[in-house]
Amino acid sequence: MFDEMLKYRNDPRCKANGFYTYNAFINAARSYNGFSTTGSAEDRRRELAAFFGQTSHETTGGWSSAPDGTFAWGYCFLRQQDQSDRYYGRGPIQLTQ
Repeated sequence: MFDEMLKYRNDPRCKANGFYTYNAFINAARSYNGFSTTGSAEDRRRELAAFFGQTSHETTGGWSSAPDGTFAWGYCFLRQQDQSDRYYGRGPIQLTQ
């Protein structure tokens, strides 16, 4: 499922190619007790979908005519490309003003 949801993350056109791995995700997820391990199977799927939806949005490398759409290219960047703001995003979980 990880590879299906983030199928372009290792595309040569992505600057973060090879950075976001399944094993790294699993290790990080284990650091948060209860993340996608509590509730019904449906609850756990929804939690994962919400997490990947948000983090993919913050790291998208898509463009308007990208194969499978703009947001299919999540996890392409390590940080926000437009860094003109004082507080620009770094990584898939970003805080905004």
